[in-house]
Amino acid sequence: MADAKPASRRTDAETDRRFMAAALRLGRRNLGRTYPNPAVGAVIVKDGKVVGRGWTAEGGRPHAEVMALAEAGAAARGATVYVTLEPCSHHGRTPPCADALVEAGVARVVAAIADPDPRVAGEGLARLEAAGIDVTTGVLAAEAAVAHAGHISRVTRGRPWVTLKLAVSADGMIGRREGERMIISGREAFEAVQAMRIESDAVMIGIGTVLVDDPRLTVRLAGLAARSPARIILDAEARLPPASHLVASAREVALIDVVTPGADEARKDALRDAGVRVLEVEAGAGGVALGKALEALAGEGFTRILVEGGSEVASSLVADDLVDEVILFRADVVVGPEGVRALGGYALSAIERSPRYRQVEAGMAGKDQMRRYLRAN
Repeated sequence: MADAKPASRRTDAETDRRFMAAALRLGRRNLGRTYPNPAVGAVIVKDGKVVGRGWTAEGGRPHAEVMALAEAGAAARGATVYVTLEPCSHHGRTPPCADALVEAGVARVVAAIADPDPRVAGEGLARLEAAGIDVTTGVLAAEAAVAHAGHISRVTRGRPWVTLKLAVSADGMIGRREGERMIISGREAFEAVQAMRIESDAVMIGIGTVLVDDPRLTVRLAGLAARSPARIILDAEARLPPASHLVASAREVALIDVVTPGADEARKDALRDAGVRVLEVEAGAGGVALGKALEALAGEGFTRILVEGGSEVASSLVADDLVDEVILFRADVVVGPEGVRALGGYALSAIERSPRYRQVEAGMAGKDQMRRYLRAN
């Protein structure tokens, strides 16, 4: 769309990138708290100055554009709006953002990417152009696609974006088979994982990890417990203990137990009575059918899921090609032959040297190596 516009009506490319980068930073403020809506950021600029800023609110409303327009007020007329995703064009709980921009009299809208949601899919941009607004797309598109990966996955593939976190020893283990729980990674890696939880709609583990570790899966950074994501347990037979830390906090932090229809009805009822959301999906090899579970979770509105364990869940997701992103922390400790392999029967080369994934980031988290991999296609 940008190529069809007269050069006299465009801002220089570097200025566009700078303000779009600011919009992307704003959008991250509520990442993990806006589902099923995407976490969008918006900046309104007039005469080189920011007159309005917005980001999708918790729960998905109001939208970023509406918040930014409210801050800008009359200054929005004749201004340029930078938004990380195409403005919506459909009526939901609120009127379309495209219409709000037209009514505000903005002169130009710069959208990083079009919205693949079939309810929008270019209609928002077309509505702006029909009203005589200058429209530019593609500014920091790659960065915006990463920011909105969960939304894009949910509306195009019918499942959330899945990030697998692995903390492994130098010999590829996540802990010991027996005995006291072993902490693999250091404090810096721990804090990085807590930040990942904050930006995820939900964190997911298997029932085996629950029975061994009795985790809480909440955010354990000072002052940020309220940013804890929903907790999802893959639990085919509804074995989640009513006395577990997870169930004890089910009324404070959302807890979903994914079971099969054949699971014991009394156990399912007991979990429901404790405030647990019981989600039934068909059985698969060795437990719930993972693909069906992810589809059901998308139906619940989830867009971004962080998988933290355990070995069976990780290896099954990799085997079924359901992992979109891998964050691998490798410590310099050695567990030895009594350890539990991170991917069960698979070696870590199933990720590190597989053509299915490409490394996109490398660094250190304290003394631990950190590597980030994305699905190659």
